[in-house]
Amino acid sequence: MKTFALLFLASSVMKPLSAQSVETELVAARDTVWRAFYHNDTALLRRYIPPAAATLEGSARQQRWNTRGDIMAGARAFTNAKSRLVDVKFSNTQISTSGHTALVRSNYQVIVESGGRRDTTRGRATELFVRHGTTWVNPYWQLEEGAVDTEREIPLPDTLGANFAIADSSKMAGTLADYDALLGTWEFRFQPRRPDGGFWPTFTGHWTFEKKPDGGLIEDHWRPDDPDVPMAQSLYTYRTFDPDRKVWQMIGSSSSGGEIQPGLTWTDGTFRYAIQRNHGVLTRIRYLSITANSFLWRSDLSRDGGKTWLLDAGTMEARRIGK
Repeated sequence: MKTFALLFLASSVMKPLSAQSVETELVAARDTVWRAFYHNDTALLRRYIPPAAATLEGSARQQRWNTRGDIMAGARAFTNAKSRLVDVKFSNTQISTSGHTALVRSNYQVIVESGGRRDTTRGRATELFVRHGTTWVNPYWQLEEGAVDTEREIPLPDTLGANFAIADSSKMAGTLADYDALLGTWEFRFQPRRPDGGFWPTFTGHWTFEKKPDGGLIEDHWRPDDPDVPMAQSLYTYRTFDPDRKVWQMIGSSSSGGEIQPGLTWTDGTFRYAIQRNHGVLTRIRYLSITANSFLWRSDLSRDGGKTWLLDAGTMEARRIGK
């Protein structure tokens, strides 16, 4: 195990990869090893995984070390169980090299099918490759199930979060036209943030705003893209304008039921703001960079009544696709 410790120590001072051809070779080698495992291709596994290989896999609470023999046995067991690889995808790949050694870090998603049922596994992979002749062999990897490293992806102008005082609702003077710019149908890309400050991968979806006759009620429904569920399976929000307080009262709920999410929303002429509560969690929201065909959205989250906030707990960019 000392050998691997030294290799990881060396990796911490690796210089960024500059040769595109080497990066392409490493990505191809990584993909080959993964697919060879799920297809039980013993020839490729023996070519890319040396006899002294070792892996560390599992969740943070339950990890296990494997040898090459264990890897080969796992590939054989997967095939014998009549399981089938549907797809394997990688994202946020980071590659660094030093001489004939390279470290490849990435998020992975594996979809397998067994007995007519599909299961998806996600996590973070750290893989060591060493050039042996013309082949990048793979003597070590660590898979952390459920862990995902993702960078901030939504192009916001700063990292300050929604950043407003929730008491501002008492100072604003809203109108019936506050949400007219958002009426219609939007395609969005959303990125949630982990409690530890890291980011989860983005996902896409659709958001529709509809103003009812007389103009004092707006219904919107927000849903991630999923071809396996009905379009009406969404998060619904109803905004009702209060002419006395000059704010919109807001009630949100899921089509699957559950707790009502009360809140308020208003504008200062440039931004749209909202505060909302759900299961004791307080959220503050800001809509910004609003144009005829796009806008940005960010939210902060507090579990202690607004004393402390997780900034940009959710961020989103939206593009208009219909009036």
